[in-house]
Amino acid sequence: MQSILTLLVITFLSISAMAEPTKNESSVEVSGFDCADKSAHMIEWLGLGKDYRSFVVSDVEKELSKQQPGSQLLKLECTGEPELLTGALPQEKDESKAILTRFSATFPLLATVNLSGSIWVLNIDQNYYIENLNIPGERKLTQNFTVKGSDKQ
Repeated sequence: MQSILTLLVITFLSISAMAEPTKNESSVEVSGFDCADKSAHMIEWLGLGKDYRSFVVSDVEKELSKQQPGSQLLKLECTGEPELLTGALPQEKDESKAILTRFSATFPLLATVNLSGSIWVLNIDQNYYIENLNIPGERKLTQNFTVKGSDKQ
């Protein structure tokens, strides 16, 4: 009898643990980022890690929360390939070669946001710009969050 009771308690605890998401889990539906996979090796130049999906979602959530406290990101869709731009300086001894000095990645996004019970879809450009790539210890990363349009659902 005691072993059945113990089994029931363990089963209940296991089900409870599965039912409640941890604070680290995100409930944001993420889609469309596969088109950036072929550029992932370049996106790593930003120095934010290999999992660009995670840092883009996290950065959009932070910006939305900063601009509208209490907002909740429900869905984030990447609507096209990120725009990638580079800047370089020619090498002094061989002008046919260059040293990468700056890099920009802009993700075109649609964000579905719950704001006090109202659902909005925002057309966003999430941009990352890193400069001084050629100077150790002097790299500077800037993020630009631009809402290009919005529709209330």
